[in-house]
Amino acid sequence: MNATLIRTLLAGLVSVVVMVTAASAVADNRQNLKKEALTSDRLPDFTSIFNWGLKLNNIKEWYLFAGIAAQNPDFSIVDPGDYVSQTTFILEELDIFLAENDLTRDDIIRIEFTLVEGFSDEDFGAILGQFAGYFAEVPVKPAAGTLRVVSALAFPGLVVEYEVWAAR
Repeated sequence: MNATLIRTLLAGLVSVVVMVTAASAVADNRQNLKKEALTSDRLPDFTSIFNWGLKLNNIKEWYLFAGIAAQNPDFSIVDPGDYVSQTTFILEELDIFLAENDLTRDDIIRIEFTLVEGFSDEDFGAILGQFAGYFAEVPVKPAAGTLRVVSALAFPGLVVEYEVWAAR
């Protein structure tokens, strides 16, 4: 499947809430949050990256991480204009940020993607590959988030930004 088709599918379908009866995976994290993946044979299979829906039980706390970008504390931009490198940096920093808040990848329930216009099919494919690798060991992947394509982010040179929802 080419990246243009994936982009079209994600942009058009990612916000769809799908109610289905079949579940592909169920997992408990260390705080007894129960995550159940909701799937459908009528939608493309992206389960290496995300699920079309999640059923959540026993939520004790919600965490919303806003607009994580490839930016250092001094506001300098990491690899300006490089979609793949910025995604790598963000995912590495996300693990640190999660740990600082006593969370893990297993606690992530949704990610919102924002990309600046101009990325190539190769960039997009590499980004999806990074997310597939990032969540490879997570038994129940996060629910699909919305992919936004914008003309610019807050600082020149930033080209990707991810919002992360977590629960436990």
